[in-house]
Amino acid sequence: MSHVAVVGGGSRAAEWVARFLASGLDVVVADVRTVRAGVEELWPEADRLGLFPGASMARLRDARPGEVESARLVQVVDGEVPLHATGLVATDATARGCSPVHLLPLVEVAGPQAHELAEFYRSIGMTPVPADAPADERWPLGEGLVQLTGADPDTLIAVMRALRPSGMGAGASIAHHEARRFASAAVAQWRPGDIVPAPLALYRTPVEPDWVDYNGHMTESAYLTAAGWASDALFRYIGDDEQYRAAGHSFYTVETHIHYVREVAVHEPIEFTTQVLGVDAKRVHLFHSMLHAADGGLLCTAEQMLVHVDTRAGRSAPILPHVAAALHAIASSHAALAVPPQVGTVMQLPPARP
Repeated sequence: MSHVAVVGGGSRAAEWVARFLASGLDVVVADVRTVRAGVEELWPEADRLGLFPGASMARLRDARPGEVESARLVQVVDGEVPLHATGLVATDATARGCSPVHLLPLVEVAGPQAHELAEFYRSIGMTPVPADAPADERWPLGEGLVQLTGADPDTLIAVMRALRPSGMGAGASIAHHEARRFASAAVAQWRPGDIVPAPLALYRTPVEPDWVDYNGHMTESAYLTAAGWASDALFRYIGDDEQYRAAGHSFYTVETHIHYVREVAVHEPIEFTTQVLGVDAKRVHLFHSMLHAADGGLLCTAEQMLVHVDTRAGRSAPILPHVAAALHAIASSHAALAVPPQVGTVMQLPPARP
């Protein structure tokens, strides 16, 4: 994806820069010194909301001649609109974000480029809304969250995530943000004839701040959360994506066995390998190994049984042919792998000594 440019300085410019950097984009500005301190202050909050693959403050730099005009998007916070911009141009009149822009999903779009602007902001996990939309549609995505939380970053993020199960307002927005983040990290979908790695390595991430508990390391439920995202990476690889789910097809987990091996702290890199142990008409038996991405040490294992579901009928259903073909290709490739020793284990106390 090409670079974006931010014109202007001050706190709002820093918020936009932080949003774009957190979305894995290259960002150019007229003078980095006018925004660097603000972005550095906001970066931990953007990190807490969730970073796209490749997100880094190192991708912020001074614009070279012509780079503002050639940017995919020019976000004008203050100052003059570039006369010869070749891409999208956004001002407060055509694309207004609600502060704090780096956290809130709302961006109100208007003008002749409204559709294209909306598509851009949607691609980075924001929720574009027409500027003339009813206030009750815009308020819960922006100012309503600010009023409810006092704009405290931790509280704001917590409220949005708490609303996620509702599928409404900021809850739908945070789900969309997560889907865009993980879709952007997805590998190419399997095609007939592809050679399948054994095992698969589809998901890698730093330990996110929300995954760490009061003991300073990844909490037990977060191991399952991370394994769930590894499963999501597998789903995308086999063709179970947003379109597949929108058509009423999905996989539900019916059983999970986790072995906790080693603790890991915030921001440490982790990666998963995934082995498909078996597939039938409706079920998938798989095994994730979570490894420390720096030293390769085993952190945990997660064995799971998934069932394919017709979500509209609310019952199990055969896996659709193209997804089934991918799963059978993976299972065939993985058949020669050793069965991990954790598979099928039973939790029990040892027999009492006489």
